[in-house]
Formats: sequence, structure tokens, C-alpha cells
Amino acid sequence: MFTMTSEIKVKGFKNIIKPNSIKWKRSITDYSDTATITLPTIAMLKSNGGEDYKQVETGLQFREGMEVLIKCGYDGKNQTRFKGFIRRINPKSPLELECEGYSYQLRKKQNINKSYKAGVKLTDILKDLVRDTNILLSKQIPEIIFESPVTFTNKKATEVLDWLRDKMLQTVYFNLNYLYVGLRETQLKPTITLRLGWNVVESNELKFNDKRELADVKISMVQKGKDGKTESATKSDPDNKNVKQMKLPCRVDKATLKRIEDEQRKKMQNRGYEGAITAFLVPYAEPGMAATIEDKKYPLRNGKYFIEAIEGEFTSGGGRQKVKIASTL
Repeated sequence: MFTMTSEIKVKGFKNIIKPNSIKWKRSITDYSDTATITLPTIAMLKSNGGEDYKQVETGLQFREGMEVLIKCGYDGKNQTRFKGFIRRINPKSPLELECEGYSYQLRKKQNINKSYKAGVKLTDILKDLVRDTNILLSKQIPEIIFESPVTFTNKKATEVLDWLRDKMLQTVYFNLNYLYVGLRETQLKPTITLRLGWNVVESNELKFNDKRELADVKISMVQKGKDGKTESATKSDPDNKNVKQMKLPCRVDKATLKRIEDEQRKKMQNRGYEGAITAFLVPYAEPGMAATIEDKKYPLRNGKYFIEAIEGEFTSGGGRQKVKIASTL
């Protein structure tokens, strides 16, 4: 028999907070991690050094911007599920603390006006972006060199992240307080095992595709070279109608261009499982990990997959985590 346990630490409070429930979301496709902590509307606070308690309104004890650390698990073996800040206090009954990860600090940074010369590295841009925050840069960020100037005018810090993700086709997400920007599967973490019928609670959202619709489509990354002429990562047959061209707004080194092309091709040609599995709180899972899926009923479907997102909950009904997988490794 396992006992569910949790620890919630809010900066400024000496004691660990005991919640009614906790929900959290983390994903490599959305750099804004979120969590919701549900608490009683009225709380009993113990006086310093005494045995007396006083009744207080819970919502008045918190304020926006307080740092939050959420851990939960079984039998005191609690794992970190979320790290961030209180974004909003929802004064309903029961009380809700809506929290956001470290993107919260970047959301506060506005009016960024910065120009970089050709040859600037991605890490140089990111160092400027996270300056004066508690955000650290992942050591797994690849070396990407911009071979044309990069300029940001009156941008929010989050809009810079949006540009890197949407226009430069980079994966942007937070590993708690570490910011990662790079190719999707560069920052691979440990592998967990999810066995259908054993440590998987529900798998109805898990689908198996033996052939993707776009499996035969080829990707060709193109950009303008230093001489103004169009150049591509790989040579392609111009008569091939199954070639999809993708352009970048800023020129990068050819090695990076080729890696982006390979990644975009893999996304379209990936075969195997996709969707989500609902599991218990163990084994611990987070975005960027790999999951080995074992299916005794259909052993041909066994494989190793990339974890794209986690949606977890800790309630009176138990602890669950929905593990979303997106590609075969």
C-alpha cells in the first residue's frame, strides 16, 4: 500500500503547504509550464514558537510573483513536478493559485531593442535574453551561428522565443529553471519503461500508425547565401513533386541547416505510436525523456519513443500523469 505525499514550498513561508489538489503541465511545444494549486479558503496558522493557532483567509497570505516549488510522489519519495511563480490568485472556494514556470520572468521583459552582427551565436542572444533573471541556460544548447544580422525591435522576451521556435524552427522549452533552445531531441534525458497492462492506467489515447500520410514527402531547407543566391541543405530533384521547401528568415551555418532539415523530415515520416498514456506518478517522467513502450499483446509495436509533454495531477482520487509521446527514437 502506497501513501501519497507532497511538498509545496512558497518563498516567504517557513512551513510546507498541504494542498487539496495539484495539477501541472509541461511540454516541449509550449515553453510556458503551468500549475494549479488548490487550497482551503480558510487556513489555520500556527503561531511562532507556540501551540496556538489562528484562522486566516488563505488568499491573503499569497501575492503574485512568489516563487513556488511543487514536489509529490509516494511514501515521502517526492519528485519535483514544477518550479515557477504565482501568476494569479483565484479567490474562489476552494482557493486556486495559478502558477507559471520561468517563462513568467521573460514575460515581464519588454521593449527589447537589440542588433547582432553576422556571426553571432545562439547562446550569445540567449544570454542577453535571460540577463537579470533566475533563468539558467541548458548546457545542451547546440552551437548555432547566424550568418546574417539579427535585429529585434520593441520585442518582448517571449516574442524572441516565439521567433526562434516558429521562424527558425527550433525547439524551445524550460526544464524547470533551465532554458533549452535547439533541435528537438538534442537534450535526451533518461529512459523510462511503460508497459501496457502493468504500470499504465489507461492507453485509449495511444494510437499506432504503421505508415504516416506524409511518409513519402521530402523536406528541402533553403536560404539565401552570402552572394544572394538560394542555397539548400541538400541537393534535390526539382522535378520531384514530393519535395516540400521550407525557408528560414535568417541565414545559419550549413551544418545547422542540414540538421533542421533532417529533423523536419523525421517529424513527417515518423511511424509508430503517437498520443498519450496515463500512468501513475512512478516512474517519474518529464518532457525530453525517452519512453520504452512494451505491449505484450502486439509485440511488433514495442519501441522507444520521445516524450513531448506531461500533464499531471495529485488529488484525493490518486496521482496520475498523462505522458504524451510524439516520435520514434
